[in-house]
Amino acid sequence: MRASSFLLLFVLGLACHRGGTSKNDSPPTAAAPGASAVQIAAGAGRRTEVGKAQEQIKVPAGKFYAGSMPGDEGRDPTLEPVLASYDMPAFTMDALPYPGVPGEPPLTGLSQAEAQKKCTERGARLCTELEWERACRGPNGDAFAVGPAWDPTCEKTPEKCTSGFGARAMGTTIEEWTASPAVDPVKGGKKVALKGAFSAAPAPAHRCAARRALDPTVSTKLVGFRCCTGPESGPTVPVVEAQPTFKKSSLDRMSDVFAGIPELARVKQMPRFFKDTEIPEIVDKAKAPPGAGWVLTVDPIEWSPVPGTDLLVVTGRSKGGAFIVAFHKLPGDKLRLASSMLFVNEPGPIVLAYQPNIKREIVWSMAWGSAGEGGAITYRDDHRIVIVQR
Repeated sequence: MRASSFLLLFVLGLACHRGGTSKNDSPPTAAAPGASAVQIAAGAGRRTEVGKAQEQIKVPAGKFYAGSMPGDEGRDPTLEPVLASYDMPAFTMDALPYPGVPGEPPLTGLSQAEAQKKCTERGARLCTELEWERACRGPNGDAFAVGPAWDPTCEKTPEKCTSGFGARAMGTTIEEWTASPAVDPVKGGKKVALKGAFSAAPAPAHRCAARRALDPTVSTKLVGFRCCTGPESGPTVPVVEAQPTFKKSSLDRMSDVFAGIPELARVKQMPRFFKDTEIPEIVDKAKAPPGAGWVLTVDPIEWSPVPGTDLLVVTGRSKGGAFIVAFHKLPGDKLRLASSMLFVNEPGPIVLAYQPNIKREIVWSMAWGSAGEGGAITYRDDHRIVIVQR
């Protein structure tokens, strides 16, 4: 197969997903990928002038959506739980980071225990991470405290940026301690959930759903806190658990799935899987046969390269040519495009191959061991999926 015989298409699922819920408790919908500068400017920035503001806000009881969806930009799947509904009791929260006085800088440089002590002295407690996210999202379930998109001017005037519930400066210039533990399935150790972001962080880090884990004994000028009052018991974020790295799977209604994704228009006509009987054809072309430990398949593969990531990798052919597609698996048996590669006028077959001890890569091939006839599907450190030819 010559390089000119196919067209390489990379399609990465980078659409920013708007988290939260509306007043009718319906799940949020994904924002359109590639929003223009005009659209972003129109959606960014719920702002209020700082005046004689109350030190605390009251957040009513109710259901809301917390977490993020697989494939959301900036999402760390090892720490951020999948978007889910939580039934929250009412609570009261500091409108600003401690000391909560308009015009005064937030108190930072304390460990979690020291922050908790400051709240106790006021007859309060550290806020939980779900309380923090509830106050950040507001009644409309906004992705950012300031609305559906990040307003970078909030990094310069954080007190002017207000959530729908009246909380100010959330996720603008500092991270904040919470009372909630956070299990880091990758690094391990006793950690605490941090919410918010510092000024130099990229825009997705300012999302209400963004979550980081930190040793509670650490003290840093980048971390402050808020105090809350109300019932101490409430819902908690589920632990992100590791899944088997590789598992053979299936995909029903492949034509319907492909037809609903514009980026896969070229392969929506009669897509079908390769057959097991075609695997020998690929291996027979090999300059060197596969070594020990390789598992070769033409079936769809469920792939979990890191805890919290659940992908479905599919290969097959259609009238447009052979293809490789990786999907994020979403709740409710839904799929979201992560990456794809199309070989125009090239019928394949394509085999997928993996080794159980190599967690972040799946190899694909049309002729095993031949240069230019194969490549890899790779999970990157930035949590994106990339399909390449080698």
